[in-house]
Amino acid sequence: MTTIWGTRMSRCWRLRACAAVALLAAGLIAASSSASTAAAASKPSGGTLNEAVITAFTGPESFIGGVLTAGAYPAVYAINHAGGVLGKDFSISTVDTRGDPADALPLVQRFFGSASNLVGVVGPDGATANQLTPLFNQHKVTIISDAGSSNFDHTPYKYFWRLVAPDPVNGLAMAEWAAKKGYKRIALVFGTDTTAQTDLPGIQYGVKHLHLHVVANVSLTPDQPSYQSAAAQLQAAHPQAIFTEEDATSAGTFFGELAQLGAVPPIVGDSGTIENTWMSAVAGAFGSSTFASDYVGLTPQPAPTTAAHSTWESALHGASANVKHPITQWFNEPYSEAVYDGVTMQALAMVASKSTSPPVFNPWIAKVSSPGPGKVTVYSFAAGKAALEHGKQIHYVGASGPVDFNQWHNFYGNQVAVKFPKANLGSEQILGVVPASELENAG
Repeated sequence: MTTIWGTRMSRCWRLRACAAVALLAAGLIAASSSASTAAAASKPSGGTLNEAVITAFTGPESFIGGVLTAGAYPAVYAINHAGGVLGKDFSISTVDTRGDPADALPLVQRFFGSASNLVGVVGPDGATANQLTPLFNQHKVTIISDAGSSNFDHTPYKYFWRLVAPDPVNGLAMAEWAAKKGYKRIALVFGTDTTAQTDLPGIQYGVKHLHLHVVANVSLTPDQPSYQSAAAQLQAAHPQAIFTEEDATSAGTFFGELAQLGAVPPIVGDSGTIENTWMSAVAGAFGSSTFASDYVGLTPQPAPTTAAHSTWESALHGASANVKHPITQWFNEPYSEAVYDGVTMQALAMVASKSTSPPVFNPWIAKVSSPGPGKVTVYSFAAGKAALEHGKQIHYVGASGPVDFNQWHNFYGNQVAVKFPKANLGSEQILGVVPASELENAG
């Protein structure tokens, strides 16, 4: 039986965190043929509007490319199949940042120098967001972001729009879940890479205010051949639960060696562990049945099923040539849904403002996504476009559910605890929802 613990998380951005960006979820996608150049998946021409997905397609962050494109391509498919925007279709270009700020900046600068009809950017990845987001804003293109960094909680960038909560909220939810389960002695096992570190401020805040005790703090340098000393350190501390995130290869090695030393304590993973390659690696390290009983991951909650979901799923199938298979893995993937909804809002803002110029349509994103008296609720681009063309005001509710941006263009949703295996986040896999009221009281 599913236990519902709460309703909504709204002001967790008060956490005093200054973390780097992380954006983690399921899947991999094929990279561009050259890691050193911007690869155009569909080159814009004439009046075609160019939406760029700028993120890691190769390197340690490569799975993020799959997550973002699983939202962007279906959105563009749905927009184009509804007649486009003001007589213009969308296309998608991609830029591989490799997850490396030093590589990404010149690549993106080169891309901006040659791109035509660029109206928006989806991305970037966690390792490059702090460097690239100001550049995107400078070029006055709408930014559809899944970035987790608290640096963007009170962002000055007016072209920035974020439909997911910052990563420290995910970390605080982990601490809240552990407290509910009665775990008092906690071990932290996190990779030293940038994206694995971003939940830690929320965890540390939650541990302090919920009176938990960190008995071991293990840092894993990615892709080492062995972590035996780290595993021994953790075992000697006798934790009741392990909070964790690291890359899949490191996770498989570490937890395999930990299992050789004895029983593995319950694992509480952040949203970065809700990813097929990570879960498969750890399940393979000490057995799927043991992993299934001892693992829970915290992640943004999928929205309740509405008419938007059938449109979302149809768009995924329509864009299947450009989306990592199996398609079903994305049906309730909150980060991909956020991208899909963000690009859809952007297109509806163009229709509402009667302009494809970002400085003109950008403020309309909040207008088409927020509720209000007299507004017509729509669940797809096609329905929103039709209503706007008939002179109506709209409230777009997408696959992510209702999104009402705050003054900093941020939106905060629920966090849920889910179990393994994750084919998609159906209700049978959700163990509980972390309560907003308790999180806010903790803050």
